[in-house]
Amino acid sequence: MTRLQRWLVRLAYWGFMGFVALTIHDSFSFLLLNTLLAYIPIELSFWLTSRRSTIFFWLLAVIWLLFYPNAPYLLTDLFHLSLLKPYAVNGLLKFDLGMWRDFAYLVTPTVVSIILGTYSVDQIAQEIQRRLHLTKLFAGRTLISMVLFLFASIGVYVGRFLRLHTIYLLITPQYILEQLAEMWSSKMLAFVLIIWALQLVIYGAWRFTTTLNPSQNSNSES
Repeated sequence: MTRLQRWLVRLAYWGFMGFVALTIHDSFSFLLLNTLLAYIPIELSFWLTSRRSTIFFWLLAVIWLLFYPNAPYLLTDLFHLSLLKPYAVNGLLKFDLGMWRDFAYLVTPTVVSIILGTYSVDQIAQEIQRRLHLTKLFAGRTLISMVLFLFASIGVYVGRFLRLHTIYLLITPQYILEQLAEMWSSKMLAFVLIIWALQLVIYGAWRFTTTLNPSQNSNSES
């Protein structure tokens, strides 16, 4: 991603959050905070994929890992679409512009954050692989990405069902650790596997569409 593209991403997020802060109603007030939390790991990935000292890189990588689950967490916010009450008494979708505006509010940051979050995982996986001198590109990147996604799936569970935000680690770390130790169950693991599989499908689709570089595409078309 070029420097210009990074600034366009920043402006898009800042502009969206500013717009939401001025126009969103109480039912969707959570969207501003959740979008901000999803943006933080994307911003951190811009810094991580630049040349950094070893200590600074690994410190920032840990912070990125703690905040990354906030990106896929937005997928669970889509359940709030039920608040829109989209169906009329005849069973058909209502043509209510206010409802479709709120629909766009919810879907836009989710789609963008999932795409950019997936991109950040791939880029950071490459950077970790380079720094650890892993020689087999596909195996190393796949292993790292799977670990990151599994960690993120646990983070989604913690955020959605334990209602714990990443920032709580800095405020009440002992309470967080107690909650994490007590959360394990077969039902919890089943949820984690579902979210993990969903992220892997998204990542696989994203990798599939970026397998060929522009020169390869042009050669295949000629």
